[in-house]
Amino acid sequence: MKLLTDVQIKKWKPKSRGDRASCGQSLYVQGWPNGNRAWVYRLMIPTSAGQQHKTVWLTIGQPAADAEHGIAGGALRLAEARELAMRISAAVKRGEASADQVKRALAHPAPLDEFEERLSKPVIGPAAEIDFSKIPTFDEMFRKWYKMQIAANRWTHKASIQRPLGAYENHAAKAFGYLPINQITRRMIFGTLQELFLEHYKTGKDLHCYCNEVFELAVDLEIIDSNPCPHKKKFTKPKRKVAHHGTIAASELPNLYQHVMSGKSDATFKAAMIALVVSGLRVANIAYLRQAHYNPATGQFTIPEKDDDNPMVGLMKTGNEYSNIFPPEVRDMINAQLLEGHEFVFVSRHSKRNVNPESLRKNFKTFDPNLTSHGFRNCFKEWGHLNDVNPFLIDRYTDHALKGNDAAYRRFDTLEGRADLARRYYAYLVTGVTPAARKLPDLTLVA
Repeated sequence: MKLLTDVQIKKWKPKSRGDRASCGQSLYVQGWPNGNRAWVYRLMIPTSAGQQHKTVWLTIGQPAADAEHGIAGGALRLAEARELAMRISAAVKRGEASADQVKRALAHPAPLDEFEERLSKPVIGPAAEIDFSKIPTFDEMFRKWYKMQIAANRWTHKASIQRPLGAYENHAAKAFGYLPINQITRRMIFGTLQELFLEHYKTGKDLHCYCNEVFELAVDLEIIDSNPCPHKKKFTKPKRKVAHHGTIAASELPNLYQHVMSGKSDATFKAAMIALVVSGLRVANIAYLRQAHYNPATGQFTIPEKDDDNPMVGLMKTGNEYSNIFPPEVRDMINAQLLEGHEFVFVSRHSKRNVNPESLRKNFKTFDPNLTSHGFRNCFKEWGHLNDVNPFLIDRYTDHALKGNDAAYRRFDTLEGRADLARRYYAYLVTGVTPAARKLPDLTLVA
């Protein structure tokens, strides 16, 4: 039986929880035993084929119980509910709004005559940049998300900045980037990423993370109702052994030292190689060390943090300024090969530019073909562990990023502690014996 008047609707009693009764023209009243009532509209949306229809149920308000009425998303009389349903249907058919936009507009009750204006009005906040008169494509949403990450300095190195865009444009853009984001199905995403997981696992893993964040942004902006991106554990992954950076046992470091010092490399390369091993930093930090950041009188070097305003190569990856002091013997070795007035500390006598990181790596490989420059960071950590060095100080020495409580609370100056570690570490390289630590003052809190 259809309910065709406000009186009939008021007297109607639902037979079960959420029971619906037709009011004509795809409009229904829905009721619950506790007396609650709602207007629900059955919106029919044609598919891309134009023949079948998708049904979307919209709650557009509730029957008016007092003098207040005419509120879209709120109290409505039967005639007003029918009028609102017709406006929604017309806007969707004209392509001026989607079901998601209608739901978003109804979530904020407003007078009936303001509904269509609200339907096309952007939400204040981050969503203000989205044109809600149409559903954005995944490409538009991805580039909006990417722009937000760049503004937040999420990535600092040029390669890291380009990686998300390259992964997206090479793999996802052609698959579903051109589609409105609400039309992208779980199957499309799975089909695209599964192949990538198998062929290029790291790229697939990274792109899955990017896509997932884009869909979450669309959910937060109420452009879509749910995130269709499958969980990472749903993908089949290749069973591959992780290829770590080539390294050597800490016990081999004295032999490496003798190999470097007795080798045919010139004084610059020997100094740079020993400085790299002793510092425990990344190869670019030493290969591109600048004289402006090094004090030849004390052996102290201070490398600035990397940020968008400083495009120099060789700055600190973690985004924090780093300082340490080379032991006197290493300082003297560095000073003996300095070219006065040059930009860099270690200058190739052939190219007259800073030493090439790849050249340093090749020199180390004459000791062990599997050895890499980055592997010395592991050597230092192993040496520190074997000599009961505080793990926090080991990470500060190698400039590992702080995590958890350390990132928030361990803000004390460890320069003296790191300088003493450099002294002990260098002594071990030369003699194979680690001297005792010096008595140091209490750590100083820094801002």
